[in-house]
Amino acid sequence: MKKALITGVNGFCGQCLVRRLIYEGVENIYGIDINTESKKPISLTEFFQMDITEETRVSQLLKSIQPDYIFHLAGIHQGSPQKIYSVNVLGSIHLLENVRQFSPQTHVLLIGSAAEYGHVPLAELPVTEDHICNPYGSHAISKYAVTLAAREYVDNYGLKVIVARPFNIIGAGVPPSLLVGAILKRAKQALLDSGDPEIVVGNLDTERDFIAVDDAVDAYTRLLLNYHTAGVFNICSGTPRSVRSVVEELLSYAPRSIRLKVSPSLIRPNDVKIVYGSWEKINHTIGFKPQTILSDALRAAWDYEMESD
Repeated sequence: MKKALITGVNGFCGQCLVRRLIYEGVENIYGIDINTESKKPISLTEFFQMDITEETRVSQLLKSIQPDYIFHLAGIHQGSPQKIYSVNVLGSIHLLENVRQFSPQTHVLLIGSAAEYGHVPLAELPVTEDHICNPYGSHAISKYAVTLAAREYVDNYGLKVIVARPFNIIGAGVPPSLLVGAILKRAKQALLDSGDPEIVVGNLDTERDFIAVDDAVDAYTRLLLNYHTAGVFNICSGTPRSVRSVVEELLSYAPRSIRLKVSPSLIRPNDVKIVYGSWEKINHTIGFKPQTILSDALRAAWDYEMESD
């Protein structure tokens, strides 16, 4: 029977991935997370409370399980540069090194980020996987460092490693570290206050590529379970959508009107004006294309947040 190991299993995409793997017939699913509780109950063969940077414990686990598949979802978006690099870069390299030593037959999926591309000229959109990366900021740089490390382990040691490069994932349970999750958290708090609710926002005059969590997990699963080749794959909708329109649609679900107040302190000087990706490569490889309507994913995200404690 096939065995899968998911790091960051209690996170946004991890819970959705567990349900998808069960649907695909993967019976032995092991999970790692630094947090011991998930927002919704998930069915695992065994759970291990563990920091991905604990190299000794990670190696012991890999030697014991010998998984057929590893979905490495663990990582952080925010924090000090030292913390981001430690978790995202060193955690990933520890994992790859232990796969090389103890489980070289394992298929590994690493999660990159569209932020690895940095600023892309309008004439070069939609951005493809062979575009030169110019990441800005600790999170983007850390993800690109992992992409480069993955390439070394593939080229020098023959590991079977795929880097999924998702754009802006949305859906039920989206965390406040991501744009839509942050808006939802502020909206929920605003609706609890008396008077006319208002939320503070940053730059709304940008355009991004949003993709539903179900589509992202579909891509992750099919890439790894039907492994064809190592490489980097964009996980995206291929269509830009203004941040303003996304925020306004979210707030349209509120029982009463919520005003938007733009705060200069939340506007980053390095904000990319517009970016969206191409899914041509992953479509050619496994036939993937996004299926979920954005409005459905936004509604699911709103309902989940408003109904949660």
